[in-house]
Amino acid sequence: MDFKLSPRCAAGSLLILVFTGAVEKMTELEIQINANPPAVAFGDSLVVNCSTPCAAPHIVIEGSRNNPKIESDQWVWINFTSIQSWSFSVICYIECSSQHDRISEQITVYDREINITLLPEVLEVNRRYSLECIGPRVYPNNKLILTWMRGSEIVQRSSTEEPGLPDEDNRLRNVFNFTASLSDDGQEYTCLAEVDLGSNTTMSITNSSVTLQTYYKPIITALLANNKSITESPVYFSQGDTIILQCDSQGNPQPTVKWEKPKQSNIVINPPGVLRISDATIKNTGVYKCSAVNQLGAEEKIMDVRIQSESIISKIIH
Repeated sequence: MDFKLSPRCAAGSLLILVFTGAVEKMTELEIQINANPPAVAFGDSLVVNCSTPCAAPHIVIEGSRNNPKIESDQWVWINFTSIQSWSFSVICYIECSSQHDRISEQITVYDREINITLLPEVLEVNRRYSLECIGPRVYPNNKLILTWMRGSEIVQRSSTEEPGLPDEDNRLRNVFNFTASLSDDGQEYTCLAEVDLGSNTTMSITNSSVTLQTYYKPIITALLANNKSITESPVYFSQGDTIILQCDSQGNPQPTVKWEKPKQSNIVINPPGVLRISDATIKNTGVYKCSAVNQLGAEEKIMDVRIQSESIISKIIH
């Protein structure tokens, strides 16, 4: 939330302060406290304006000594240059005619320290892991909200109802338990720390992110023959055809892909996963097996290749 100073000239120079989106508390004397920002980092400055519509009031803000101050007929503005207490309340005293009253506002004080516990450098798919976020110091404690986000999706929120004590550094923790999946490879998880300002309004104060990497065993994603996907076997070709068989796979670590094939001089494998048969003959008929292997496991798929010289061919792929 912000404020601005704007000059107005009338019988001298007078500073008029305009506050937007401020915290408000009202009493029978219609006293109003505006704090900007509504939550403050430890050591930062805080601007407070105390005002009343009452005619000719006497206004005092507690703790204003040695801090910059501006006064008007119906308000007092003060800049607390450095907040050095975890328990900080703004107290405003007003006398107006025969009435007098006071109003106070507890200001949330925080720091920006946030920590995520380290996971293994690479996670194994289908294993359970815990992401733990330790939030910043905030007082009152019940003003802090810690949220785990997977990308832009909220996956878990954590807060406490206990305000705690200002001299105790009790950090809120949010532990998110999950089973690593293929979709977590390269996925960013963010722990977001926010301060609850009331009225369903929050203010972000800090965040920290981690990008996951997952290990998973190989998956053969496709078998291709002359750039066409093969879903059934056997597969028929004509004698004299050039045949290119391709085995596509995924895995982390990157799988090693191999072809097991009939021994024929017209077969070349280059690059890995791509097998080329030049000027196919009947001798190239046989079972071709693709295997993808890494340290977590292996997957195999076969393609039954038939080379035909007859005029009636069940299926030809060019």
